[in-house]
Amino acid sequence: MPALTSRHARRTTALTAQLTDIALFLGGRAGARISGRPAMTTCRDTLLRLIRALPVPSSGLVPRLGVDEFAIRRGRTYATVLVDMDTHRPVDVLADRAANTFATSLRDHPEVRTICRDRAGSFRDGACTGAPQAQQVADAWHLLHNLAEAVERVVGRHRADLREPLDLGEERDEMPRSGAAGSNELDVHGRPRPLVARTRERHQQIHERIERGDSLRAIARELRLSRGTVLRFARAADVEQLLVAATHRPSVIDDYRRYLHHRWMEGCTNASALTREIQQLGYRGDVNTVQRHLRLYRTGAIPAEAPPPHLTVRRVTDWIMRRPERLDDTERKCLDELCERSPALATTTQYARRLATMVRERRSEHLALDVWLADVRLDGQPELR
Repeated sequence: MPALTSRHARRTTALTAQLTDIALFLGGRAGARISGRPAMTTCRDTLLRLIRALPVPSSGLVPRLGVDEFAIRRGRTYATVLVDMDTHRPVDVLADRAANTFATSLRDHPEVRTICRDRAGSFRDGACTGAPQAQQVADAWHLLHNLAEAVERVVGRHRADLREPLDLGEERDEMPRSGAAGSNELDVHGRPRPLVARTRERHQQIHERIERGDSLRAIARELRLSRGTVLRFARAADVEQLLVAATHRPSVIDDYRRYLHHRWMEGCTNASALTREIQQLGYRGDVNTVQRHLRLYRTGAIPAEAPPPHLTVRRVTDWIMRRPERLDDTERKCLDELCERSPALATTTQYARRLATMVRERRSEHLALDVWLADVRLDGQPELR
């Protein structure tokens, strides 16, 4: 009776179909738990066997193919997934991300006319070998991601411009001593921070040995440092260049300084209560960090206005890459002042937003991208070139 069951079957055709759907949606372990509720008790191995018994669906013709890698074990083992860009359904999974494997798979799909990929060299070489007739296009997400990486390198190169306090058109005469230049080299008690002292000591030791003629490898072995650390100290022109990165590291409380200032001015001075409030806003630190931040307030050095956002490379990069209409007034003023202070950041912001608008809005004006490329080659930053 084909509609009901088959020879030697232990389940009806309808029950097998229901269990197969459960296995596809939930998997083995979760599917076995839920199948007991409607009296269809089974085990996870049975559900997995039902999945393996299904025929592999045919992908059909794939004129537009997407390719990207994914991690089976991050940093060690990677595979490649092929996706039909019209239906957004997987076509195949390759065992690795090598160019030869990708090229062999493309030979089974001679109908491919467009390959949407990231900018990895292996996928480029595999596409050229396996499907020379196909046009290769860059995926929009990867393009914006690469642009953000280039912008971050530009901002990191001008990290010194982030050290100076911003003047947002407000009076800052009553700012506490912690806002002064060089105060990041001291802790909350006014003592030199161990990180600053260690950085100065290492810089002096490494440069003394370089002047003596020692090799970087010998210096690393003597001081028990990695060769990369020794090379970074050796390339620094002076110790201040190293202290910029060491003393301006982001803190978990940076995003909540303005909120804490407003709550303090409203009369809430309990660190535990303020910690619970900002934890509801996403704060992941503990009450000790909040207490250290409020210690200056308790000494009477209360700023007249809320402190501006702490400038970090990641934060400024986010302001540049974000849509301008999604910036609040404070972020917009901070970015405008940074651009006035540094012409390089102003140029980078202009070019980054032009390219991001073209990618996001799919603008196809005549020669718009060619004009952008020519402008960047003429006066853009090396990272954007």
